[in-house]
Amino acid sequence: MQQKVAVAAALITDPPVILLDEPTLGLDVAAARTVKDWITRLARDEGKAVVLTTHQLETARELSDRIAVITEGEIIADLPTGRLLDRYAENRYTVTVAGPLGGLEGAVSEGSHVDTRGDSTSITLPGDNPDDLYKLLAHVQWHEARLLSVDQARPGLEEVFLRLINDGAGSSDGAPDAKEPAA
Repeated sequence: MQQKVAVAAALITDPPVILLDEPTLGLDVAAARTVKDWITRLARDEGKAVVLTTHQLETARELSDRIAVITEGEIIADLPTGRLLDRYAENRYTVTVAGPLGGLEGAVSEGSHVDTRGDSTSITLPGDNPDDLYKLLAHVQWHEARLLSVDQARPGLEEVFLRLINDGAGSSDGAPDAKEPAA
């Protein structure tokens, strides 16, 4: 309740910029959803600039158009959310087919991750050999398996954050530059 009151108090003067520090910390699921909906409405419908600081990376991904990562007082990444995630996408693909693997088992390359849930199976290829994708898709076609999707595997914000913190952004070790001027 205290977090909701703090957000409401900040809005009384109708400021153009709203600074929120861990706005969903300590809230139950329903209250956190209410606060997130307020934040979304303020930015989208009322045109407010919302600066959000949080260690809850899923909340940051859900609510942010742009993410800056700060460590030891230095901004090491500052990009639109989608572009930040895309910068760390790898040459890995996830192929999802209907049903269990069945006859496709022989086409799954070593190091792949197979996840069967309900009526579908997802195979995430390791990414070190691009021919693995084509081989798997050929087997899907040959076995007349129902292909549901082929997606480039994209890391989550937590994985990107850890890579930025551990490797640094734009460093000499080959990590991509993750900063650009704000729009």
